[in-house]
Amino acid sequence: MARKPRLHFPGAVYHVTLHGNANQPVFRDAIDRTRFLLLIQEGIEKFGHKVHAYCLLPTSLQLVVEVADVPLSRIMQQLGFRYTRWFNDWHQQAGHLFQGRYKAILVDPEKYLLPLVREIHLAPVRAGLETSSMNYAWSSHLAYCGRDKVLWLTTERTYLQIEESGIRALMKFHAYVNEGSAEESPIDFNRGSEADPRILGDVEFVRGVMKLSRQKYRPKVNPEKVLRIVLDRYKLNEEDLAAPGKNRLYAEARAYLAWLYLETGCDTMTALGDRLNRDVSSLSSAVRRLQLKAKKDEKVADKFQKLMNRIRR
Repeated sequence: MARKPRLHFPGAVYHVTLHGNANQPVFRDAIDRTRFLLLIQEGIEKFGHKVHAYCLLPTSLQLVVEVADVPLSRIMQQLGFRYTRWFNDWHQQAGHLFQGRYKAILVDPEKYLLPLVREIHLAPVRAGLETSSMNYAWSSHLAYCGRDKVLWLTTERTYLQIEESGIRALMKFHAYVNEGSAEESPIDFNRGSEADPRILGDVEFVRGVMKLSRQKYRPKVNPEKVLRIVLDRYKLNEEDLAAPGKNRLYAEARAYLAWLYLETGCDTMTALGDRLNRDVSSLSSAVRRLQLKAKKDEKVADKFQKLMNRIRR
C-alpha cells in the first residue's frame, strides 16, 4: 500500500519519535545530548516552530512539535541529517544512525497535549533509567518544574490545561506527572485513531485536520464489512477462502478481497494472510495479476468498482 501523505497545516501539533538504527545508542554521553538540544534550538530559530516537550533516551528520542508554515518533514530531515553528520564525525563512525524515517502522530492538543507531555516525561521511569522524572536531566520535565531553564521550550499551552499559574502550576504539574507513574497510560500515543492512523483525535478532529491539510476525508472501513461483501458476491463462506488448494473461484474471491484491503486500507495484508492461511507474497501477487488484468478487461475493472461502491455505501 502506498504511504499516505504527511499532514500539514500551521498550528499542527505532532508527537514525534525517532529510534536508533538496530536499537543502537543515538546518545552516548552529555556532549551528544547537548549538541542535539542545540540543533533543536537552531532549528526553531530558522523555521519558527515550537517544541512543547522532549525526552532524550539512550537509543531513542521523543518530541512534541507545533509547526508554523514550514512542514514537519523539513524540520525533522534537517535535524536528523545535521545530528547524524555531527555524531558520525565526533565518534569517528559511518552509516545510518536512525532507524528509517521518524514517526509522527498529529494529536488534538486540546485533549491530548497535557497527558502526552506527562507520558514523555515518564519515559525514563518506564524504561527503568530513573525512579522519578525529576532525576532525569535530559527531558523537559525539570524546565516545566522550574528546576532548569530552556529558553526555546514552549510551556504556556501545556500550563493552560493545568488551570493554575505561578508556583502552584509548577507544583501541580509535577504532582500530575508523578501520579501517572503508578499505572500505565490509558492512551497509546504511538498510534492514531481508528478513523486515521496518522491522527490522534475524535472523528470531528480528524475531519478538521483533513480539511486544513486539503486532503479528502475517508472514514476507515471495517474489514468485516469488506469480507462480508466479497463473500456475498461470490456466494461463499470464510472457510472456503481459507481452504487449501487452488480452486479458481476461491482464488479469484481472495484476489478481489486482497485488492479491496489495499484500496480501502481497512487492514494489513499480514492480517488478511493470517486469517485466510495464506502468505503475504501470494496475496500480493494475486492482486498484481488482477490489477493488470483489469487494465485490459473492462469486466474485471467493473466488478472491482461495483464492490468498492458497495463498501462506500
